Amino acid sequence: MKNQLLMKSLPMVASVLGRKYGVKVVIGGKGAYTDGSIIHLPALPLECNETLIGLARGFVDHEAAHIRETRFDWLKLANLTPLEMHVWNTFEDWRVEHRLARLFPGCRQNFNWLIRHLFGNDSEQTDDPAMAILNWLLLSVRAWDVPSLGGQRDQVGASVETEFPGLIARLNLVLQKVYACCDSTQDCILYAREVVSILKDKTTSQPQQNGGSKSERTAKNGAPDGIPSKVSRRLLECLLSIDENELPFDLGDRLAESLNKETPSDLNESLRVAQLGNKTTKPIAPEDATATKRASIALRTQLQGLLQSSVLKRTKIGRHGRLDARQLHRLSVADARVFRRDGRKVGINTAVHILLDCSGSMRRRIKLTTQVCHAVATALAAIDGINVGVTAFPAGTPTDGGNGNDSGPTICPILKHGERLHDNFAVSATGCTPLGEAFWWVLQQMMPLSESRKIVLLLTDGDPDSFNVALDAIEEGRRFGVEIYGLGILSEAITQLLPHHSRTINDLPELAPAMFGMLRGALIK
Repeated sequence: MKNQLLMKSLPMVASVLGRKYGVKVVIGGKGAYTDGSIIHLPALPLECNETLIGLARGFVDHEAAHIRETRFDWLKLANLTPLEMHVWNTFEDWRVEHRLARLFPGCRQNFNWLIRHLFGNDSEQTDDPAMAILNWLLLSVRAWDVPSLGGQRDQVGASVETEFPGLIARLNLVLQKVYACCDSTQDCILYAREVVSILKDKTTSQPQQNGGSKSERTAKNGAPDGIPSKVSRRLLECLLSIDENELPFDLGDRLAESLNKETPSDLNESLRVAQLGNKTTKPIAPEDATATKRASIALRTQLQGLLQSSVLKRTKIGRHGRLDARQLHRLSVADARVFRRDGRKVGINTAVHILLDCSGSMRRRIKLTTQVCHAVATALAAIDGINVGVTAFPAGTPTDGGNGNDSGPTICPILKHGERLHDNFAVSATGCTPLGEAFWWVLQQMMPLSESRKIVLLLTDGDPDSFNVALDAIEEGRRFGVEIYGLGILSEAITQLLPHHSRTINDLPELAPAMFGMLRGALIK
């Protein structure tokens, strides 16, 4: 059930697929593209329907296949013409998708849905006979996996054969080799050049005298490799010298165009995930360390018995419980231990992530906020079985492939899950408050963790850039089973986001009772 929920959430889809394929996926900005190592999805509507998620998932699958399998260094050395590049891409798209589907069979169904969605439309046929050749090549290759495209392929092929007699038969010989023997980027380059070579041969054929009508040309040219008319030859010559901007979109381009159309005009009210950024952290000041330590000890003492979750133990065999047929042989020696009990023990198995707001609005509160953050992290890290992480937001310039000034919100991990606790919690307060975007990033980090229980604690003044974006992310987190609590620092605004799961404090001594009161009812289960 959790997997089904995750795959209906675009940020979680991107995170899951990125980890599975070994690539990085970024959501935000104004374009869908890849730079060869990072896949960028644009900012999208908060409400993503299944079609939009399918397109985004297909884009990640497709671009990840290229990142993993395409030898771009070979492609650069080949120095292909625009037409050769287009034909190469038709073959290479199919090849890399098949390579990815061998490793991850589940994406084959995604690709097939995508092919039907993008290419299963008769209205997209072109009136240009030369461009129809490219359309026929595309439909022929895609019909190998989606046979329902066969009708479109044959219809386009018939019009190509009418205009360029004998061409389909020659191109089919190349396609047979692509299907049977295409194992590398270099193979696709060679077969693309062979296709273009066939088209060049057509232009060198002697044209018919006086042209004639299309029906007359068809009747006269019944031979397997009939001679095209002057008009047809000129069309082929134009195709061979075509500029890349005049060529039809390939699968990746069509996907990018479909996704880009969905980008909202107001990016602040869109679905984005914060990116890693740069932010300076320093140790907590020595004069504050004593007070922080006192608050930490008080909180730890009160929380020690609360942060507990049930952990299954090995099944026990005894004289009480449910009958275990596998133990009946014991009765032959008068051993009554033929019953099974699923034992349970009280244990702490919890991941807690503290999300620290260090935006400009927190400037007057940042000293107290960082003290509170360090005290909570110290208290929790001292309890066996609790996995603590801390992230600050925003964090300035992106470090992971941001797109210039359009890079979007950023975060900075202060303490990663599994990392040893340190004192570098002091940060400056500056920038906006992308709470929702930062929260999505935290959810992406927490979902793979093995702990049975996951908690996010927000330390903030409660005034995000977009209340709707923040609320949407929080509601999605709860759907995934993540428990979310908020601690307002010198501000009660957090109660608007988390009315039943938040507290407000005005100084450090209030931390322990406020946290205890907020978590007690939730953690004693």
